[in-house]
Amino acid sequence: MEVNGREESSEWFVEYIKRQGDWLEKTRGNLMVAATVIASMSFQVMVNPPGGVWQGDPCPSRDQAGNVQVCAAKAGTSVLEDDHSKRGLYIGMVISSMVSFTASMSLILLVISGLRLRY
Repeated sequence: MEVNGREESSEWFVEYIKRQGDWLEKTRGNLMVAATVIASMSFQVMVNPPGGVWQGDPCPSRDQAGNVQVCAAKAGTSVLEDDHSKRGLYIGMVISSMVSFTASMSLILLVISGLRLRY
């Protein structure tokens, strides 16, 4: 580029290229934060599923003879899993949670291991 009869060096472009390395390190930090949040959220969904879990095996209702009825659901299993009308949604939630947890943990391990993003 020529200004006032002399050629201006392209030092601004060289400085711009040098600063581009900084955004890569910032991106690595942002990836780490996002992957950590996604991993913790998907882990929490599986530990404490929506709708809660069954707390005990006996049902609170009694039959006509006064005996406590035993529920089909076992203590510690998800309430939504036992509901037949919502089982498909529950399975979809479990699969998406497993995929997101696996992907985010893989990304965390790659970032921690020092994988070069430039290459």
